[in-house]
Amino acid sequence: MILHRYINRQVFMTTVLVTFILVMVLVSGRFIKYLAEAAAGQIAADALFLVMAFRMPEFLQMIVPLSLYVALLLVLGRMHMDNEMVVLQAGGQGNGRVVRSLVVPILMATMLVGMFSLYVTPRGDAEVNRIFEEQKDRSVLELLTPGRFHVKGSSDSQRATYAEHLNREKGVLENVFVADARFESQGGAGRLLTVWAKSGKLVVEDGISYLLLTDGLQYQGKPGQLDYKEVGFKEARVRIGGEKTDSRPPKVRGRSTQELMEQQADNKEALAELQWRISLILTVPIMALAAIPLARVNPRQGRFYRLIPAVLGYMLYVGMLLVCRSAIEDHKGVLPWYLSMVWIHVSAGLVVFLLYFGARLFRRRARP
Repeated sequence: MILHRYINRQVFMTTVLVTFILVMVLVSGRFIKYLAEAAAGQIAADALFLVMAFRMPEFLQMIVPLSLYVALLLVLGRMHMDNEMVVLQAGGQGNGRVVRSLVVPILMATMLVGMFSLYVTPRGDAEVNRIFEEQKDRSVLELLTPGRFHVKGSSDSQRATYAEHLNREKGVLENVFVADARFESQGGAGRLLTVWAKSGKLVVEDGISYLLLTDGLQYQGKPGQLDYKEVGFKEARVRIGGEKTDSRPPKVRGRSTQELMEQQADNKEALAELQWRISLILTVPIMALAAIPLARVNPRQGRFYRLIPAVLGYMLYVGMLLVCRSAIEDHKGVLPWYLSMVWIHVSAGLVVFLLYFGARLFRRRARP
């Protein structure tokens, strides 16, 4: 029991530390991406933290297996460097006892990843998809930052909107500028409509959002020509949103595991997603068991002698799963028997078996 508590405590502390570092790196990069989208007016600033919160289970289900794997390599590698493993083996505590000591943390990590992969992450992805769908329907007024140009459009049309000030108490924009450009098929300049107004506010009619402008001027024409039309107006409406529609069904990553099981026979994407969720669970015990023999080093080799090759092996394992997932999604027609993630796990399990018993088998075969 003392040995179990000693190893488990070291593994737990190292796993938490590695997980924290990896989460900070991953979350920081993703948060910067979302922050840039918020600055460009694509999503509202108040939705950033909701999106990050719903994305967190997806980050953890990818990080926890790697964190446990690296923690086992570091902890067991240190024990080999400090000759603690030599003392344990001299006392009759071999690899089998070490494996039994790690059963609890491996099971806990497997259950945690399984809960995230099968239940929590799909719900979080569905919520993120809903939030982004709502952001697409939000008006320019809701996303507009005073003092900045908000540009939105496609290859054949673009709209730039600017407001000098936003009176939040009255919900009114002041000194509003709107430029609506249409481009020709060859990419040349088309019609340009420019509107300036003293003030503007959001109105909704029949489910369509309009920007009601007051006391302004409208200029319409084609760049490079002198036939611009100038029209003054007391009030004018600019359509800034489409009709409200029902939210689309969640993407395959946002569907529940039960739905994927019902759809896997007819939907390749559902089959690939279901296999991927199960694969994330299987990576925990497979790579944790692989870390025990891979951490075996002698003091001359150094503590990190096998760390980089072991991490590269983990990346190869996960990379093969991702490639197989893409192949299943893109395959047309009947899926061949060999195109399945099962064979990747079987191959990984065979490698783990050889790490434990390969040397013993080779010695037996080498005997005359």
